[in-house]
This record gives sequence, C-alpha cells and structure tokens, in this order.
Amino acid sequence: PKLAATRSHGAEVILHGHNVDEALAEAQRYANETGAVFVHPFDNVDVVAGQGTIGLEILEQIPNVDTILMGVGGGGLLAGVAVAIKER
Repeated sequence: PKLAATRSHGAEVILHGHNVDEALAEAQRYANETGAVFVHPFDNVDVVAGQGTIGLEILEQIPNVDTILMGVGGGGLLAGVAVAIKER
C-alpha cells in the first residue's frame, strides 16, 4: 500500500538492498549523484518534529491518556510522539 500510494502521487520508487542500511546508502548515493535532497527517514530533527504532531493529536482526542503503545522501527515516530507528550 505504501508503494502504491507513493507512486499515485507521481513519485518514482526505487527499491534497493536487503535492509534499511543498504537502502539508505543507495538513497544517499542517488542524492549525491543527481543533486536530489536526501531526507533521512528517522534520524532527522524535522522528521521527528513532524512525527510529534501525532502525539499532539492523541492529546487533543484523549487529554488524560495514561498509556500509548507504539511500534518501534527507526525510532523517529516514537521520539517525536514522546517529546510532544512529555512537553505537554
């Protein structure tokens, strides 16, 4: 579904490697070669800040929330939500 949605917005999707590290290395190489902007998917302050908006939405909908369960991949989503929740 993510691939289809991304392509539906007109993006070219390039799948590379067998793991995240290989894909990130290829993305960085591609950016260097083409002049494209490389935005790290989870180790980027702006990405983490954007993810924090999910925490704000949770607090807006459930102001007295006690527990939030989240999946952890690269950690960007968790970091952003945790910072937003903690700040409030």
